[in-house]
Amino acid sequence: MSESSRPYTKSSDGQIVDSLFGSVWIKETKGMSSNKKDLSGKFCSKLHTWLEVDMHGKAWLCCPSWLPYSIGNVLESSLEEIWNGEKAKELRNQIFTGDWKYCQHEFCPLIAGDDLPNLSDIENAPSSVYADLPTHINFSNDESCNLKCPSCRVDKILFTEGPLYERRKAVNDKMYSMLFDNPTERFFSIHVTGSGDPFASKIYRDMLQKIKGSLFPNLEVNLQTNGVMFTPKNWQRISKLHNNLRRVAISFDSGSKDTYENKTRLGGDWNLLLENCKFLDEQVTSYPKLDIAYDFVVQTDNFHEMRKYVRLIEKQFPNAGSINFSLVTDWGTWPKEIYESKCIWKDTHPKHIDLLSVLKDNVFKSPKVRLGNLTPIWKKANGL
Repeated sequence: MSESSRPYTKSSDGQIVDSLFGSVWIKETKGMSSNKKDLSGKFCSKLHTWLEVDMHGKAWLCCPSWLPYSIGNVLESSLEEIWNGEKAKELRNQIFTGDWKYCQHEFCPLIAGDDLPNLSDIENAPSSVYADLPTHINFSNDESCNLKCPSCRVDKILFTEGPLYERRKAVNDKMYSMLFDNPTERFFSIHVTGSGDPFASKIYRDMLQKIKGSLFPNLEVNLQTNGVMFTPKNWQRISKLHNNLRRVAISFDSGSKDTYENKTRLGGDWNLLLENCKFLDEQVTSYPKLDIAYDFVVQTDNFHEMRKYVRLIEKQFPNAGSINFSLVTDWGTWPKEIYESKCIWKDTHPKHIDLLSVLKDNVFKSPKVRLGNLTPIWKKANGL
């Protein structure tokens, strides 16, 4: 089993060397509708609350696509050393200097969507670059998945044994020990996962079945999944966490069976996905704190189904919490020329005008639709 190139590959274009952070991959933004913004006086809570850890043990204060500067490694340093080390403090200092040079403004949905709040409006806002230990922890240390979506990987990735599995498990064990060795009433949340699927991964399955939610009454569990393996049987297997579940994000990336199974979600089963989502939609009546979100990553292969997707979710899953869109980005998977062909969001793309036409539809004004980093393109399409 080979390793994934995620979250960043050193062979990709865009590598820089920073005096403090070392080698950093800055994703290319040429042709995007959004630009760098003046964020002076703005606030982002993630810099004081969020910890994301990847398969190498590298730690981040946000999604690496939006803030591609790692603050350290959990396998090499303690959480305390990483969390308030020089790198973490430098990133938080953006809030106080107003110079948000480290964030990728074009890809961050909060920045692109003009959704960052004003620092002056935040009650009990932090006043320094120091932060208490993280309250939101994202497990991105295992890429194992039952699908092989072309935007993410070239082959199916599934770690169940061997040295690569053991390294990922070592990262997971370190994080698990940090969070769950001792019962607590403190509030914190975990997010599983932005790197693969929580039910395809042996590491995540074992962890989710092991956690006793009753010992952590203020724990919130958020899952990001392709939904194919989130069957009623697997729902029951995590029964000790039912009362802790807060958000389940399900990746659709299409509005039809053909596109789903043959273009965007290779290895997926459209009918099983709809069946599982129907079951989960019904669970919301018994667990009203449970929020089901549906995600769609926009690219050339599926943009024409964006309207169809919104209508499908609204019709079939009435308890849906949100219907979300985001731009396809480079994970170092595609050759450059193929990646360029997928970037329908670039104004240099030959079909970009077709995307603008799609975005004029009133379906995107639905209160459940979240356009995220597509917001600047939607505004452009609608003359705003």
